[in-house]
Amino acid sequence: MPMIDLDEVAIHYEERGNGPLTYIYCHGLGGNGESFEREEMDWYAQHFRTISWDQRGLGRSGQAAKYSLPRYAADLAQLMDRLHVERAMVFGVSWGGVLAQRFALDFPERTQALVLDSSSSETNVLASENWYLRGEVARLGTKAVEGLDVRPAFEGHRTVAEPGGARQVPPEHVDSHVAQSRTTASLREHPMTPYLHRIAAPTLIVAGGKDEVAGAGGSVVMSRVIPGAELTIFPEAGHGVFRLARDEYRALLLEFATKVRRTSDSAS
Repeated sequence: MPMIDLDEVAIHYEERGNGPLTYIYCHGLGGNGESFEREEMDWYAQHFRTISWDQRGLGRSGQAAKYSLPRYAADLAQLMDRLHVERAMVFGVSWGGVLAQRFALDFPERTQALVLDSSSSETNVLASENWYLRGEVARLGTKAVEGLDVRPAFEGHRTVAEPGGARQVPPEHVDSHVAQSRTTASLREHPMTPYLHRIAAPTLIVAGGKDEVAGAGGSVVMSRVIPGAELTIFPEAGHGVFRLARDEYRALLLEFATKVRRTSDSAS
C-alpha cells in the first residue's frame, strides 16, 4: 500500500499511467479514492499520469493532529513534491473542488489546470446549516438532527435529515469529516468567490442539473469569476458528473486537456 510520510501525516496514494499531463483526483467530503481507483482510474491512466490520494484523516491515510483547508491543500503540494510532479491538472469533486480551489490560490505555480465538478466557492444560509449538521451527525449520530427543522437550500435539495442524507462515519475518520463539513459551512461567511479572479490556470467547471447535494448554482458563480473558465451543465446528471455522465464528461475532458497542452506548449 503506497504511503508517503509528510511533515504531519502519512498519506496514501495510487499512481497509474503516464503522459504529458498529470491528472490528480481529489475526492469528496469524508470520502477516499477507492471507488475512483477501482472503477475509473484505468481509463484516465491511458491518457494521463494519474494520481489518486486519500486526504488526511480519511480512507487509508493516517490521522493528524490538525485539520484545515490550507493544510489539506499543502498536503497535496507536498505529495506532488515527493512524487516529482512539478505541475498538474487538479480535479476536485464536491468538497474536493473546494480543496482544489484553495490549492490553485495557494499554489498557482503548481496548477497547470483546474477541473471542478459539482462544487462551489460559497454557500447560502440554509446550505451552510446543512453542511454544519453533516459534521454533527458524523460526531453525534442522527440524534444531532432530531427535532430540527432542516430546510432545503434549493429546490430538490436532499438535506442531511432525510433518509440517506448522511452516512455513518468510522470513528477514526470523524475528525477529518467534521473539519471538512465545518469548512464547507464556513463558505457562507468566508466565501472564496472574491479571490477566484486570481486563478490564472485554465479551468473547466461541470455540474449536474439534478444535483441534490450541491446544486448547479455554485458552479455558475465560479464560472463567472474565474477568468476564462469553461462551464458545462449536464441536465440529467446528479452529484458527481465524472461518474454519472461518464462518457460525455470524458470527451469534454480530453478536449479540454488538448487545449491545456496547447497553451502550455505555447508558453514554454
